Amino acid sequence: MDKLDLLNSLIRDTQQVKDEAKAFESLSKEELNYKPTQEQWSVLECIEHLNIADAHYIGQFDKKLEDAITSDNPKFKPGWIGNYFVKMIKPREDGTIPSPMKTMRKFIPEVNVQYDTLGKFIEDQEKLIDALEKSKALDLNKIKITSAIGPIVTFKLGDAFRFLIGHNQRHIIQAQRVLQQLEVVS
Repeated sequence: MDKLDLLNSLIRDTQQVKDEAKAFESLSKEELNYKPTQEQWSVLECIEHLNIADAHYIGQFDKKLEDAITSDNPKFKPGWIGNYFVKMIKPREDGTIPSPMKTMRKFIPEVNVQYDTLGKFIEDQEKLIDALEKSKALDLNKIKITSAIGPIVTFKLGDAFRFLIGHNQRHIIQAQRVLQQLEVVS
């Protein structure tokens, strides 16, 4: 696949995620913390979960991209592991979630968020867009990123971007569904 087409598509997806998160800023504290059931997450818990996961990847992007050597390779070839995880995580075109999965303990959001959860997430989306822009001059096939589950799974840079952005999309949809349930209850 063409590297620039992929990166531009991921930039658009990230901008959309950021815009959808900004829409949450107009919600009341009660709406942001509403939980349809005890087992389900609130909007803020969905966003805090994303902050935890994004921090893992954005930190690596910062380090790896800083030292990366530019490349004129115009192609990106997804890895089989990357494709597998992206297909598991990324929402389908119709917004359905392909594979429900259990969240690893280290990614479960804290009930009492200690900082501006939405502001942090929106700021991280800007950092992600910056990393995508910087990557236009790099070889997305050669830079390796360790997955959140540890060094047993590593992604090509292009697959790491695809996975993380798909993960963000997935949980923004989850947060939006919480609000739809709130409207039914109200």
